[in-house]
Amino acid sequence: MSNVTRITVSIDEPLLEQFEKFLVDNGYPTRSEGVKSIMRKALIENEWQSGTEVAATVSLVYDHHKSGVMQKLVDIQHDFGELVVCTQHVHLDHHNCMEVLIVKGLASRIRDFHVALKSVKGLKHCTLSAATTGEDIH
Repeated sequence: MSNVTRITVSIDEPLLEQFEKFLVDNGYPTRSEGVKSIMRKALIENEWQSGTEVAATVSLVYDHHKSGVMQKLVDIQHDFGELVVCTQHVHLDHHNCMEVLIVKGLASRIRDFHVALKSVKGLKHCTLSAATTGEDIH
């Protein structure tokens, strides 16, 4: 059985009302689950600020008929090869492709990778979704 500690938190009524709406809107079954989720999010943001090893996904959308786009994206992925754990490539339609890259490494290096990717001319979409390796988050 895990160690669970109960705590008491004092919250102004308007803030609690907003939090209760947030819980319902986001499908949290209890206040505790909502608070834990928010705490984990803050801890992950702290991991990214501290420069430790983190994980992330990068989502790309591009027209594969656009001259040179695919080759530039592949070249950048090779330049940052130590980060790329896995890639998934799908055809959205005749022209548009989507790639999702799972990456792991130092936060600063992942940010540099994201900047390099999103600078490719002809790219329609490039987002970075910060995550954690889970090592320091419980």
